[in-house]
Amino acid sequence: MKENTSLIRRLVMSRFKYIVIGALFTVVTVGIQVLTPWFMKRIVDEAIPEKEIGLLVFLITAISFFPFLSAALISIRNLFLHRIGGHVTDYLRRSLYTKLTRLSPKTYNDFKTGDISARIYSCGEIGDMYITQAVIPAILDVCLFIGIVIVMFNLNWELAVLAVGILPFLYLLSQFIAKKAKSLTGQVINLQQEMNIYSAEFVTGLKTVQMFNREESERDYLTDWIKSYRKTRNRAAIIDGLSKLTVDFGKALGLGLVFAYGAWKIFYGEITIGSLLAFTVYFPQLFGTLQSVQFAYIRWINIRPKIQLVEEILNLEDVVTDKVHKAPLKINGDIQFSNVSFSFQKGRGQVRDISFHIAKGEFIGIVGPSGGGKSTILDLLMRFYDPDCGEIRIDGINVQEISLHDLRDQIGMVSQDVFLWNRSIKDNLLYAKPDATENEIKEACQKAQVWDFIHGLPDKLDTVVGERGVKLSGGEKQRIGIARVLLRNPNVLLMDEPTSALDANTEALLQEQLELLFKDKTLIVVAHRLATIRNADRIFVVKDGAIEESGTHQELMEKRSIYHQLYTEQFQDSLKGGD
Repeated sequence: MKENTSLIRRLVMSRFKYIVIGALFTVVTVGIQVLTPWFMKRIVDEAIPEKEIGLLVFLITAISFFPFLSAALISIRNLFLHRIGGHVTDYLRRSLYTKLTRLSPKTYNDFKTGDISARIYSCGEIGDMYITQAVIPAILDVCLFIGIVIVMFNLNWELAVLAVGILPFLYLLSQFIAKKAKSLTGQVINLQQEMNIYSAEFVTGLKTVQMFNREESERDYLTDWIKSYRKTRNRAAIIDGLSKLTVDFGKALGLGLVFAYGAWKIFYGEITIGSLLAFTVYFPQLFGTLQSVQFAYIRWINIRPKIQLVEEILNLEDVVTDKVHKAPLKINGDIQFSNVSFSFQKGRGQVRDISFHIAKGEFIGIVGPSGGGKSTILDLLMRFYDPDCGEIRIDGINVQEISLHDLRDQIGMVSQDVFLWNRSIKDNLLYAKPDATENEIKEACQKAQVWDFIHGLPDKLDTVVGERGVKLSGGEKQRIGIARVLLRNPNVLLMDEPTSALDANTEALLQEQLELLFKDKTLIVVAHRLATIRNADRIFVVKDGAIEESGTHQELMEKRSIYHQLYTEQFQDSLKGGD
């Protein structure tokens, strides 16, 4: 709680000059609002009875002009308040995105896509809605409240005590209602998060829904959620209505008491009609400021869980820490794993005591049954994860001593599931090298065997690929992903099932280009299709998180063990496919 309050306070105070300017406009506005009833009192008690035409004209002119002046000042003040709220929103969003880009998959995999999106969206509510529309206006309204109370006591302390005396009762009642609102707000936020997560999964899995004819069950799930959400929201709306009704009740009761006691005082000549008139104007203003403060308090109850959600990510301690070198480090490609073990969760072994050495310029193939830990080796090398024990060295340097920027700048990786932005092909390619020339792009695409396809499209490189490349086939996405990495020309290339969606002819042409390009560079390829790595200098056979065999294709075939079995089964399957 204190950390949340401290975060918001720091962000708001970082725009202190805007607060000062807004406060100055508020002071003038408060003065105008306080003067208006006072001028009305003087009209009734002085100008009219004494027939002072000049004073009457001045007071009426001032009262007529005050609303316009007050509205103008409030509009200018609100501009500065929006700057403060916008600053808070922008800062939180930048901080969240920056934090997410620095987190390893092991840290953020505990969060779901919809959940993270909801937390980013909450930044706008915290800044633009809460800070701009609730907190700061409430602080400024407190100034107005104090000013009104001072003037009311100056007019008549008995009426002022009567007007202000109702406030403690309203405070206790509002606190009781606020406790109910807090519980319901937490339920509403949990339901909203549940729907955000479900919506993200639903869009991604829509094809699966249709595949298994589960449309009706998904509609039933949505219907149940809507009923639960609407019921909770309605209860929250009732509480919110009760909160407002509490203030309105206090306002009506207090105004009635002020009128009754004020009229009695007039009968006995203890106050003037003008004073009572001023009180009847001050009293609604007094409760208006109270409603503003109460609104801010309710908004705080509503927004506090969302502030906590944002802070939960901002306060995450990543398992992968970065090192910053004073000078860039050039990576040549000599790689060594020494007794490396890693697991995603305790008791779930992914890599067990792996040791190997890869010399610069070697072509290494990694094969084995699914789930054996092949892809994990590449992820460890890229430092998406750090090993639980053991050491990984590149050119004799522990990877944990190399800055992530240097490491990933000189090691290229093509994932099995290539991610493409919903942008043009050219934009996706330039993601790897923003300053690449047209010739460099064309050359990389030709080497990846995708240039003819791109050149045949109506918009060529300007073709937008859709979300996650949905407008492309699997093979087209893979080749664009390969072209993107080749554009960067890394010293080490890691490829995870890079040709699984390619036909045999395209795969052969691509393989020939890669072996030529990386003749003097380190190439590591995880492959299910064994023909992809048949020409590798060495092949590692990974099973159950351990390297069970290693050697050339010919050496492993002669062992007639795991690799031989995998190759034989795949060869027989290909023959059956040919039949």
